[in-house]
Amino acid sequence: MHTLKPEKTPMVYSQAKSKPPDTGNQPRAQLILLWMILVELLRKKVYAMVAPATDAFARGVGRYSFFDAVEEAARMAWIGYLIYTYVHGFGVKSFFIILWIFSVVKMCKRSMCIYLAKRSFDLAKNAALISGYMVQLVNKRRQLLCDDEHAVGAGIMRVCNYAVMGERRLKREVTPHGFKIQEEEINKILLGDGSPNGKEEVKKSELVRVCNIWDLANSDPIFRYNLSRKHKLENICLAVALFKLLRRKMEHFHMAEADTLQARDLVLRGLLALEGHEDEVANAERAFEVVELELRFLDEYYQAIIPLALSKPGLFIANFVISIVFIFLYCITVLLVTGNGHIFKVLGSLFRGLIGLSIDMVVQYKCFVHQVNFLFGMVCSSSDLIVTFLLTLTLLAVEAYEFLQYVLSDWFIVSVMYTYARKTMLQQKGHAGRVAKGTLWAKHRSHAVIKVHQITMLKPHYLDPRWVWMLVSRLLKRRLVGLPDAIVTGDTKAAIVKALKDVLTPSCGRHFSNGMATLERQRFLNLKWACDPKMSTATMIVVWHIATALFEMRDKQKHPLPPHGQAALTLSRYCAYLVAYEPGLLPDNEAWTKKVYKDIKGELSSFFQSCCNTGDRRERLVKFGQGEEDEQKSAMVKGVKLGKQLEATSSSGGDLLEDERVWGMLLEFWAELLVFVARRPSAGPEAHALALSNGGEFITHIWAMLTHAGVHVPKNHHEDQVPSCNCHLV
Repeated sequence: MHTLKPEKTPMVYSQAKSKPPDTGNQPRAQLILLWMILVELLRKKVYAMVAPATDAFARGVGRYSFFDAVEEAARMAWIGYLIYTYVHGFGVKSFFIILWIFSVVKMCKRSMCIYLAKRSFDLAKNAALISGYMVQLVNKRRQLLCDDEHAVGAGIMRVCNYAVMGERRLKREVTPHGFKIQEEEINKILLGDGSPNGKEEVKKSELVRVCNIWDLANSDPIFRYNLSRKHKLENICLAVALFKLLRRKMEHFHMAEADTLQARDLVLRGLLALEGHEDEVANAERAFEVVELELRFLDEYYQAIIPLALSKPGLFIANFVISIVFIFLYCITVLLVTGNGHIFKVLGSLFRGLIGLSIDMVVQYKCFVHQVNFLFGMVCSSSDLIVTFLLTLTLLAVEAYEFLQYVLSDWFIVSVMYTYARKTMLQQKGHAGRVAKGTLWAKHRSHAVIKVHQITMLKPHYLDPRWVWMLVSRLLKRRLVGLPDAIVTGDTKAAIVKALKDVLTPSCGRHFSNGMATLERQRFLNLKWACDPKMSTATMIVVWHIATALFEMRDKQKHPLPPHGQAALTLSRYCAYLVAYEPGLLPDNEAWTKKVYKDIKGELSSFFQSCCNTGDRRERLVKFGQGEEDEQKSAMVKGVKLGKQLEATSSSGGDLLEDERVWGMLLEFWAELLVFVARRPSAGPEAHALALSNGGEFITHIWAMLTHAGVHVPKNHHEDQVPSCNCHLV
């Protein structure tokens, strides 16, 4: 992205100052100098906010270089030269110099924050440090403090050694393979074996782990007797621990816990069972809430504001205070410039005008309206003042937004909770508890509402969106094409969690299935041909999507859509969206997926050319004849055949129960297929990074869970030539 060029503003300034002084252009030239200072302060902030999506995970501290600082310093030096040379009058010039000094201080503060962030083990170097820490845990087989086959949910989290915060305080050393925590520190951490002495030793560690958070939540009355507050604490801290692990995947560090049983248990018996055994929907809701928080941490980390704030919170707060003082002085300078140095006369006139306006407002309403209109017209007649006001307001809004974004962010909550959990003395003080409660109260959110994009291939006008909507979608970081986004319901999440458990449970063979397992389990053996392992994933999605859409388009009065049906339809339309818009998130080669979509789009568009409504399209598809030869070539033909088989299966029962049975099978099938395609994105982790920068995708949640479970899938595509492919866990 090209930075803003400063040539035009100095050109306008030169034109203003070159005119004779008696024309009144000297104040305008000074106003333009003030604009230049404001624009320079805003330029870097705007540049950071509108970073291109393709640069999404090179944002934050990674986007700034030595040349950025040199360029910024050169601009400020040029503005300082203009002030020194062309601003006259002791009072006005003094305020200009003060403003310029404040601008230089803000520039130096920003450069210092970037420098500290690049050297910080909480930020730029954190992934490398966590990678070394996880290697040591895996080598000692102490990802969990102890192995309990019967522990579920909280029982697993109470023994989890994943780092939440404080790892930068640990003594470390550099090795040929990366960073390593000193053995003395590791032993201090791992002495939490349940013995009293062990617990005392653990309290001395600067590292706060997931197990410490769960102990705090169950022992401190602030959290113990308030379930909502307790869950907020646990969810946020677990999410930040998982975020630190996932960062390694994005930045291509070694994933030491891959293929380990303890990683699998942490997800299978921990993350997916945080509410215990009873309620599957509640377990699924909470698991996805934690992962949603984790991905939010990941997205926010690569924004400009978070690394600069976390590197030195004191400097960040000082920056906000400096900005407020700067804006106050800026307003005084504007008054000096516009009043030709007679600031007290200007302030007196404003004060008298306000007093007079107040009196008129009380005495006579019509006169008040007249004076307001007069003042408004007078202000609008001065374009220079309008520009000055808008620039000042913009700077104030940006500074306030950045400050509130950090103070109300999950990062601030984690830092407060870390301090509270680490210092036992604070837990005994009432004011510290009130701060902790207030911080979590500010995080007043219900369960995360996750939405997915939707398209249906049986409505051809959704298959070829106009470029204008694509452009608007990119600007708003959300898709505005196809059907309205659909909420992922609890039933949908529960079906996904069940499919994940089928993959991770040892008794189930730890196999990925492309939907074949569901057909066998639900006894729809006549449909197994549609899960042929020789069929590509993209083609299979298209075939089953057409069949699901046909099954849904039946008479709504005779065949009402049950809740499972709506959930299955949501996943079907989302998978179709992935084929159309996110081929890099699917396991097939991107070029092949694009070809499959292009072929089916052309075939359906020509087939439905004379069809005006949904009923006509369904009737034409149902009457569509098919031959064995065509069936081998066309995904549409296969989809129609499968749809007829689904309808025949439903009709054979003759009641709504059979309909619900088919929809239940379709929900399980789509959940299983979505887990199958999530295991290996063809474009690698970068595809999820890009999707996250554009608003996020639901499939990224599933991919993150599989990554945390240590599932390792070979990169070659030969593994896809069988109905199920092993995920090796040792």
